[in-house]
Amino acid sequence: MAKGNYLLILHLAADVPQLRIGRLGCFDFAAGYYLYVGSAFGSGGLSARLAYHQRRTKPHPHWHLDYLRPHAHLLEAWTVAGSPALECTWCTILSNLPEITIPVRGFGAGDTRCAGHLFYSATRPRMCLFNAVLLQSLPLDTPEYAEVQIEISLFDEKAVY
Repeated sequence: MAKGNYLLILHLAADVPQLRIGRLGCFDFAAGYYLYVGSAFGSGGLSARLAYHQRRTKPHPHWHLDYLRPHAHLLEAWTVAGSPALECTWCTILSNLPEITIPVRGFGAGDTRCAGHLFYSATRPRMCLFNAVLLQSLPLDTPEYAEVQIEISLFDEKAVY
């Protein structure tokens, strides 16, 4: 039950107008790629959280992502296990990239001070972006990162590359 941080890569094949996202309200989601940053430090850790996000529909949506998930194909999950919380670090890095935007302020950020945990790109983000986000944010020479495990999971859910 490794605990840590994750970044999901999702794809919307078509625009989704006026989708209700719980109490946040209704928003338009453009076709394209969405990156969702999260953490799993509770019971079950990363494996339980990723299994949860793999299910497209939930009978009782809990997370903001649960409302978008039925419309979006999960392509990849990048995880960093055994690390301290990196959510806000990753969100800051992503929000400063010119090709990435925040489509809904506050999405997924109920427990942080981040502007949002969901990011949008009209085109599939390049692999070097993830290297910059994940690898360069890890101060690997410090003791708390001694046992870090990085894993990339690919999902065959009508994958769009």
